Amino acid sequence: MRELNDKKLLAQCRRIKEMMAQAAQDPAYQETQEYRYTTYLWKSSPTLSLEEVGRFEEKAGIKLPIEYVYYLTQISSSTWLDDFSSLEYDPEVITQVSEQLSREMSVEEWKALYGKEGHMSREEPGTLCLCGMDLTLEAYLIVNGPNRGRVVYLDWDGDFAPMWPKGSPDFLTWCENYYRELLAGCVSVIWQFMWQEPGDEAALIRAYGTARDGEYRQEVLKSFYKFQNLSEETCLFLEGCSDYPELAKKILAAFGR
Repeated sequence: MRELNDKKLLAQCRRIKEMMAQAAQDPAYQETQEYRYTTYLWKSSPTLSLEEVGRFEEKAGIKLPIEYVYYLTQISSSTWLDDFSSLEYDPEVITQVSEQLSREMSVEEWKALYGKEGHMSREEPGTLCLCGMDLTLEAYLIVNGPNRGRVVYLDWDGDFAPMWPKGSPDFLTWCENYYRELLAGCVSVIWQFMWQEPGDEAALIRAYGTARDGEYRQEVLKSFYKFQNLSEETCLFLEGCSDYPELAKKILAAFGR
């Protein structure tokens, strides 16, 4: 029997639960049906017991990532669109390992290896579908393989390569990042959260400096659009951005600089 006594994960669950409650009570996030739909606020549902989680794992033939177990038992049994009990999966598929999700690839590399033969089904091996993100894009939790525990966005009609949430090495961090961004006014529609770098201006500047490739670096720059205003320090950073000067100029122009 598991023991859920990790102080760090328990504290993270408390923070997420508090942010969920804050968002649910804020009239700004309840103005229209369309707004509620496009932000997909997670509803608060009764939590599960470890015994209930264990029964699911035995039936499915898998062990859920521990961060997801903490979420289900400490926060809610709901994902954005469904209750945990209504999640669908094929027992013969969920116990396998997805080849295309075994490592994080660039868009070019993924296209060369898979192209239109990529994710063509909503039942990707070794994953659970959590919720829809945008039209054909859905969020999946990887439950088997080298990237077990991570969230990934997949396009079930195969047009787009897998998208990996930035700054989110596990399910709870992904969830916390979403609510932190939402409450900071940095998420207007859910698909926006899929590609933008989480965090404040200083965090984005640090992320730019450690970005692993040019595409990622440009997406970090574009993430500055999420703010209402830019600090003088950020403006100086963008003015000195020699890698992508035209993009930096467009961002500054959007803020009247």
